[in-house]
Amino acid sequence: MIGEYQTVIHELEDLARDRGLAFDPVVFQITDSDEIAEVASMGLPNRFIHWYWGGTYKELVLQQSKEVFSILELVLNTAPSHAFLRSANTYLQNVLVIAHVLGHADFFANNHWYRKSNKNMLNLAEQHARMIRSFEVRYGRERVEKLLDALLTVATSVNAFERSGPELKKRLIYYLEERAPLEDFERILLESIREEAEYFDLIQRTHIINEGWATFVEAELLNRLLTAKEWATISVQLSNRPAPYTIGYTFFAALRDQAGFDRVLEIRRFYEDVSLIDLVLTDELVRRLDIFVYDPKEKQKSYDLQKVKEMLIAQKLYKGEPRIEVDPASQGRDLLLAHLDEDRKLEPKRVNLFLRAVYSLWRNPVKLRANGKVYTYDRRGLSST
Repeated sequence: MIGEYQTVIHELEDLARDRGLAFDPVVFQITDSDEIAEVASMGLPNRFIHWYWGGTYKELVLQQSKEVFSILELVLNTAPSHAFLRSANTYLQNVLVIAHVLGHADFFANNHWYRKSNKNMLNLAEQHARMIRSFEVRYGRERVEKLLDALLTVATSVNAFERSGPELKKRLIYYLEERAPLEDFERILLESIREEAEYFDLIQRTHIINEGWATFVEAELLNRLLTAKEWATISVQLSNRPAPYTIGYTFFAALRDQAGFDRVLEIRRFYEDVSLIDLVLTDELVRRLDIFVYDPKEKQKSYDLQKVKEMLIAQKLYKGEPRIEVDPASQGRDLLLAHLDEDRKLEPKRVNLFLRAVYSLWRNPVKLRANGKVYTYDRRGLSST
């Protein structure tokens, strides 16, 4: 089935190179919606099995029933890149996806941050999965599963951008990797989960610029390839995308109009979401994109540029997770953590689950300053003062 797309793939690749894009080979394959949802829920094919992926898979299968979502692509940052086309799509819809994928492939190959990414993660994740299965045989499935639960809980603290040693040690997973009293197989498993988490962290921290660039490239290429009738058919689908796609595309279109295509190529090479937002977002774009900060107390929307920037940047820096770091005063047996955003209260139930996971790895008392209290988790469970 992929054979019928080979001609248009080559045409789009030539158009992309004519526009100054450069990318590694892309391996396209056609598959069904369920397989796309399965791979998307795990992040990579053949990754280790865990109950968490099941919830994500169920959500994606439900979303596949929405026409616009169903034609969005799945492409992997690997060497070569791998992209999945949905068999239920029309020919024209998959042409749209191919153009979008080439934008991603160009971003993977040229963006400063992606040059540091692990292009072998497809194989590495499969190796991790085999290793985990061997650990389950040797140490027991229940024990390994509980360890994975805890590791996935703390894995959200990775930062694929950070290179400073002192700053990394404030991030919980790196602190635990260095100092937690783990058995050899447990530390190996922690390192494996951390490697995978950093791979996905990079994707999350470049979601707007990556999807925006792919959508921008898609429009640039299709505008040159398609007839006026075909363009009219898919233009509605181009404009009706999730927020990161629309915001990023609008940013790049504004940059092109202001400074030309060469400047756009430069931005896609050196920037990530935070720097892109800080550079491009203006009062006019805030209004056009209807991005606002909502004040629940005043029950009002604020389109203040600085407040909107701060909101978007905070979301990118901490990915929506609580801002919890290792306190520099932490030493000895006790692990001291601090919640850095006291205006945002943490749910006690979530605190309990989080600290229980950390305690299972640290195996000594864990303390968290949050909600104006100090929560302690030790062998007796959770308490607060």
